[in-house]
Amino acid sequence: MPTTIERRVRQLEATTGGGNRCPECGNGPDDDNRPHEIVFVDPDKAPPDEWCPACGRPIAITIHMGWGGA
Repeated sequence: MPTTIERRVRQLEATTGGGNRCPECGNGPDDDNRPHEIVFVDPDKAPPDEWCPACGRPIAITIHMGWGGA
């Protein structure tokens, strides 16, 4: 049985959008299972990483891979 404080926290989270979900980008702590998109681009023209200005979570990240020899 939940305690009084647990019920109050649950009510507060429900009224503010479910806890840690960002009101600007919509990302939350449980978004690791959402679909991702992979796009191959010219390394010299890769866009910069994008971060939400409100919560700081990543919106778009560029992964650089080296295929050439050392």
